[in-house]
Amino acid sequence: MSEAKEILEEFHGTEISAAVLHVLDGKHHQIVFSERTLDLEDPQIEKYVKRYVSRCAKDMRARQGEFLEDSPFVLEMEKYFRHETDLPSFSSAVLQNLSVYFEQEDPRSFDVLCVDYRTDDVPYILIVLLEEQETLTYLTDTEHGFIRNTITFGNGALPPVARPLASYALVNVLSKEIRFTDEGKWKNADSLVAERLLSATAGISHKEAVDTVKQIAYEMAEEFEENPTVMLGKVKNYITETVNEGMPLRTETLAEEMFSDTPRMAEVFRQKVQEVTLPDEMDLPRQAITMAMKRQRLKTDTGIEISVPSEVCENTDLIEFHHEEDGTIRIEIKGIGKITNKI
Repeated sequence: MSEAKEILEEFHGTEISAAVLHVLDGKHHQIVFSERTLDLEDPQIEKYVKRYVSRCAKDMRARQGEFLEDSPFVLEMEKYFRHETDLPSFSSAVLQNLSVYFEQEDPRSFDVLCVDYRTDDVPYILIVLLEEQETLTYLTDTEHGFIRNTITFGNGALPPVARPLASYALVNVLSKEIRFTDEGKWKNADSLVAERLLSATAGISHKEAVDTVKQIAYEMAEEFEENPTVMLGKVKNYITETVNEGMPLRTETLAEEMFSDTPRMAEVFRQKVQEVTLPDEMDLPRQAITMAMKRQRLKTDTGIEISVPSEVCENTDLIEFHHEEDGTIRIEIKGIGKITNKI
């Protein structure tokens, strides 16, 4: 798939309303709040902003959060969406605590990208902390009549878009739902995004929630002497189908539908979910879930590794697991028409 087509598919139903870039350079005491938004008519800038919107919207690492009752962020955000202020002013106001932090407590340099966008007419605010990185580049000069190429250090630059995102906040303006990551390794182990930017509490991430559901399924397979591979495949398929249908993942519905023929297993599943306090309902990013649930990887104690599409784990016409009398397991792969060696 071409990059242009990929962007079009990712942004079906998404519209970028405005974006602004602020400079919080604590290392050099240069705090520069932009008074104008980015020019989204520039295709390169628009593409850059859209990439970050896409990456944050489908990031499985993001934790859920809940605003505190007196959150200044909420007050400023509501003023902005009542059109009492503009995006540069709103974002400058909510970033004041961060600018003080970087100047006085933890001198580091960040560019902060703030985006106002809508997906299916739902407004969102995205704030991404982009830590500046040192760059190396060449310099050509002439000395005593000779040309010399040398290396220059220390020019601050925005990180590449492909670099993992350490810290950002994504807020649904209507529901006040928060999703954020905060892996910036701040001084004194501060929770910078949750506490200083959002004034919010932190919950579990989508990745942690899905991994917990899979772990519970694995434990149940062992407890009820079921095949863990088949059980995990069923769970992954259920989660993928639910998300692709545009439905939230509900642990109660999962218990009812997956274990409809085994009430005792459904009861045990519910008990285990309550023990780990999973959310009753989770809206999961479709694209990330589809990729994460795509395959089941097996590794045997003999060193053999097998990658099986999750949807075929239950299909005994294609793969079957046999428990032998000596306690070993035999894996039978069926219906093979051709084997291709990947080099």
